[in-house]
Amino acid sequence: MSTRAREGAAGILGGVRSLLPFFVGLAALALVSRCASAPRAVTARDFGPADEAAKSRALEAWEKALLRADSQPPSRLLYDVQYSKGVLKSRGTLAVVAGARELSATVSGPFGTTIGDYRDGAFHIQNEEPFRIKPEMFKAILAGVWQGGVPEVAGAERNESLLRWRTAEGYEIDGVLDVSSAELRSLYARGPGGELSVAFPGAFAPWPSVVEVVSVKTGQALRLKKQAAEPIR
Repeated sequence: MSTRAREGAAGILGGVRSLLPFFVGLAALALVSRCASAPRAVTARDFGPADEAAKSRALEAWEKALLRADSQPPSRLLYDVQYSKGVLKSRGTLAVVAGARELSATVSGPFGTTIGDYRDGAFHIQNEEPFRIKPEMFKAILAGVWQGGVPEVAGAERNESLLRWRTAEGYEIDGVLDVSSAELRSLYARGPGGELSVAFPGAFAPWPSVVEVVSVKTGQALRLKKQAAEPIR
């Protein structure tokens, strides 16, 4: 090979080497984007009418769900948490104290630095708009049940039922219940304060292992992944 050819080949290889970090960076960015994608609000589904047998099965399964939630003692819960709004994302650890009367939570960033908490019916995360979640809904998110009395069975489709509650504050809350497992798949609240979507895509053991919360009005979203739970003694 001539000297000129060797120099040309070296120049091409050098150019390829210089581009490698760029392509590796693109690949890493794509991977992070997929892993860190924000939760989306659950979509409305069409349910057929529920006959008396379907209503009876749904209410029986709901009683089992309530018993499971009520059997949990006051506990400390630890979650990986991701907050997002548009392209903005924050990650940390959420520590919850779910007592018989107390409900509090703090969000910690890297190295244990406190970056937010739950108070006055909202998550306050450093440098972010408060994410408003009423205490009764926060309890529902943690326990995987809505404590709103006996629901109306508004529809049924295969092994799922649509449960509906109406509150004195003017909210309508829909829950999709998996009848065989007696576990909620989602909650959707709409009312004077806007619309809130809650999905339970993970297992219940017995607390929901993964919860995704989206404010339809503000675009704010939370993803909680449970890491540990211990009774308060």
